[in-house]
Amino acid sequence: MFIDKQSPIPIYYQIKSYIMENITSGKWNKENPIPSERELGQMAKVSRMTVRQAVNELVNEGVLYRLKGKGTFIIKSKIEQRDIMSFSEMVKNKGLKPITEVLIFKNGINLPSVCGKLGLPPEQKLYRIKRLRKAGSIPVGVEDVYIPEHYCPGLKSEHMAGSMYKLLLEEYQYKISKCDLNIEAIPANEKEHFDLLEADNSIPLLKVSGTSTTHTGLLLFYETSYYRSEQLSYKVSIFSRQDF
Repeated sequence: MFIDKQSPIPIYYQIKSYIMENITSGKWNKENPIPSERELGQMAKVSRMTVRQAVNELVNEGVLYRLKGKGTFIIKSKIEQRDIMSFSEMVKNKGLKPITEVLIFKNGINLPSVCGKLGLPPEQKLYRIKRLRKAGSIPVGVEDVYIPEHYCPGLKSEHMAGSMYKLLLEEYQYKISKCDLNIEAIPANEKEHFDLLEADNSIPLLKVSGTSTTHTGLLLFYETSYYRSEQLSYKVSIFSRQDF
C-alpha cells in the first residue's frame, strides 16, 4: 500500500480508497475478514487511529461490518424483508443456509400486557419462544415470540428449529396474512446484543415489534425482535387511503 504523506488528500482517505479498491476489484474475499487495523497500519506505516478512522467511515457507510472477536468483513447484499416472508425463505433467497438456535422455550407464561395486544383475557397462558437466527455463520437477529397455548397445542422446542411460518401452516393450518409492526433503530447497548448478535455500537439494530394475523383474522402471536441493520432491511410500500 502506497501512502503519499505529502499529498493534500488526507491519509485516512487514501487508506479508505485502498480498501475500496480491494473490495471493488474482488481481491478481498467477502467470506474472510479484511486485514486488521494493526496490519493495515503496518502496511501504510501509519497509526492504528488513522486506519480506524478510515474503517469507521466505511462501516458507517454500510460497506463494512464488524463481528465481535472475528474481525471486519465486507457487507454482502442485505437480506430483504418483502411482503410476508419467513426468515428462512429470505435467507435461502440469498443463497445462504438459515440456521436457528432455540434459546428459550417455555409454556405457561402469563403476561397480561401481551395478552392485551392479542385481544385475550389477561390470565391466558402463552408460549415464549426466543430464537437466534443466522444466515450461514453470521448472526442476523434475535426473535422473541409469544403464542397463546390454546392456539398451538402440543408445541415443542424441537419444532422451532426451522421456519415458524411453515410449521404454523403445515401443523396448525395458520397462514399469516397481515403483520402490524413497529420498526425503529436502536443502539446495540445490551449484553445480549454483544454476546448473541456479536454487534457493537458502530451500527444500529432494527427493533421490530408487533402482532401477526392469520387469513381468518386471528391475532396469532406477538413478537419483539432485534436484527443487525447491516444484514437485514425492510422494504415497505405506503399507499394513500384517499385521493386528494
